[in-house]
Amino acid sequence: VVDYTKEDATAGGEKFNVIFDAVGEWKRSKFKEDSKKTLVPGGRYISVDDGSPKGTLENLLLLKELTEKGRLKPVIDRTYALEETVEAHRYVDRGHKKGNVVLTV
Repeated sequence: VVDYTKEDATAGGEKFNVIFDAVGEWKRSKFKEDSKKTLVPGGRYISVDDGSPKGTLENLLLLKELTEKGRLKPVIDRTYALEETVEAHRYVDRGHKKGNVVLTV
């Protein structure tokens, strides 16, 4: 895992099998293009703004299992009621969230 706010993974010459861009703020950016150059042959770049990974039942069950086992720890910044969706979007749009924003139903 590389925290792009603390280090530039594209500058060290290291190669990666998979890059998963969980932020996906821009469909095209210099960072994304540089990141793709750090892939090993046959490596895969996945970005949330490309509509991947797909939300299949199998993937969701895997995420649930990993979370329950403590191997995946989601970071929740704030939680909003469904009726507060507009406020939640305003908060996210400010660009300062430090994790996920959750709507409760």
